[in-house]
Amino acid sequence: MVEIKVQASDSAAAMEEVEKRLGSDALIVSTTKVDGKIEIVATNDDPSNYQKQSEPLILDSDYRVTKFSDVLVPKIEGAGKSEENSKNDFQQQPSVKESIQTIKAELQKIEKLSYEDIVSERSSDKKSISNLFQSSGVSKNVIELLNENSPEKSLETMAKSLSKMFVNGKCPNFEASDLFLIIGSTFSGKSVFSRKLSKLMESKEEVKECKTIECENSKAIAAKINTWASKNDKATGASKRIAISELKDAEDIDRVLLEIYKRNPELKISVINVCPVGNSYEYLKRNLPKRTLHNEYLAITKLDLCDLSMSEISAFVELNHKCMFFSGIETETDGLFFAQVEKVMSHIMKTVGSEELQ
Repeated sequence: MVEIKVQASDSAAAMEEVEKRLGSDALIVSTTKVDGKIEIVATNDDPSNYQKQSEPLILDSDYRVTKFSDVLVPKIEGAGKSEENSKNDFQQQPSVKESIQTIKAELQKIEKLSYEDIVSERSSDKKSISNLFQSSGVSKNVIELLNENSPEKSLETMAKSLSKMFVNGKCPNFEASDLFLIIGSTFSGKSVFSRKLSKLMESKEEVKECKTIECENSKAIAAKINTWASKNDKATGASKRIAISELKDAEDIDRVLLEIYKRNPELKISVINVCPVGNSYEYLKRNLPKRTLHNEYLAITKLDLCDLSMSEISAFVELNHKCMFFSGIETETDGLFFAQVEKVMSHIMKTVGSEELQ
């Protein structure tokens, strides 16, 4: 084996020198530039002993161009795994039906919790409902009565309880009365109410006659009533005769009743206390006497001017007055109604409920 190193001014001259010395089959091992000249290392040895190892690129492996096959195979394998994972994930997801059932179950839980929260807040807490009634004008004394009579403590039950305290309802004693004595303060609407009541009684089939007895003073009115009573046949059924009399001074009621019962102890009498709407709780407590007669009933008048307030109802309840009539407008043939528990209850719920929305 012979290996030579040749230097020349250019590569052509260097190759000529190599060919002269080793022949045309010489193997060029390397070619470099040294001191401005071309240097060639050549040999006549077996070429397999001089397989040049590929040198790495200047760029590191992160920047090298990878073979297409090296890129494609991992991509295919990754795609396969991704598809398989997606398929597994899809298989693990619930069906549409199961999802709907789950949503329904969750909504039912929320609805149940919401309802329980409302019930717990409004029903179990006595003060929450009581505060609404107090804010609407119901007195503390009446609220205490409501708390005793309404164990459930809901708006509906307390409104119904208050309505029953205030409304008299149907009364056999009132229906069987022969004489109606109308009392009340000045400008309370006694005269209009008396005429309305007369028209109402005359419309009943069992009433044959409804007489109005008028007089300026209590002693004279008692005498007139006794005269009427003694002449009255006191027939029952379809031939019944009744009378209505208005007292100018409500304070005379006890004396008039005493005079009547002395001469006509069997006469059935109802006293109707007429009170206009629109008074304050304090005014009623100061000026309206407490009900002491079992046959005394309340009539609220002038309801065409304003609504009955919760404070007024409170005062009437505290004074033990039971409402029999509601009256509005001044026409004699219209605007007189019997008080009903359901309607008063609805009015109370509406009034108290409006406080809840504020």
